[in-house]
Amino acid sequence: MLAAELPESERLIDDPFAARVVDERATAAARNDVALQNVIRLRTRYIDDAVRSFVQAHPAGRPQVLLLGAGLDARAFRMTVAADFYEIDFPTTLELKAELLAGVQPLSPRTLVPVDMATTSFVQPLLAAGFDPARPTIVVWEGVINYLSAAAAEAVVAQVGGLLAPGGQLVADYVEMAWFRGADFERSTQQVSQQLSEGGEPLRAGLPDAHGTLRAAGFDVVDDEAVELLSARYGATSHPRHYPARMFTAVRRD
Repeated sequence: MLAAELPESERLIDDPFAARVVDERATAAARNDVALQNVIRLRTRYIDDAVRSFVQAHPAGRPQVLLLGAGLDARAFRMTVAADFYEIDFPTTLELKAELLAGVQPLSPRTLVPVDMATTSFVQPLLAAGFDPARPTIVVWEGVINYLSAAAAEAVVAQVGGLLAPGGQLVADYVEMAWFRGADFERSTQQVSQQLSEGGEPLRAGLPDAHGTLRAAGFDVVDDEAVELLSARYGATSHPRHYPARMFTAVRRD
């Protein structure tokens, strides 16, 4: 939403539905954290580009886009791509999104798969919803990993690895814990971490060894970059690294 206020060269993304899914408090907090705004724009652009590139690379296979922990992600509503979207999240989260986006028609077909991934494997409900493991699939796992325990995050990666056909992709963000621990960032975000905990979404370990976990699940990492350093790819203004967030793209090997 705030990206629309920027010059076109700095905007990077266009999300006309953002204003429908955030309240005034969240908007004010984002407005006061310019560095975070930059990270979110770059993260969103990276994933949008990955989805478009993957779909374009598989014109004959009718690709699938699996939004894992979809939250309020509106990609199926704002992206016109020749693919079918599957959205997995808590039933209450998907119900909330339906309320917030009531009356808006998605631009791409979408199927909702309500699952509590913290307690239930998502594979069987996804297959029952019509997902086809043989079709080319890109999995988007955005803003989720670092709210999971290491064991839970590793279990999800293993499930995705067992689900995707060779050539399928997993795109996600994660925290580089070695950069984070003991740094000024960790100290400066203690209040935010406390607020997240009080809201029921405490920050956790995520993937302490992201590359090792991906290798064990049958993936090859083909891209891994600090989010803020992505600005060079898009011709946007460079900013000093402030957040420990990284983006990766991993491909399911043969």
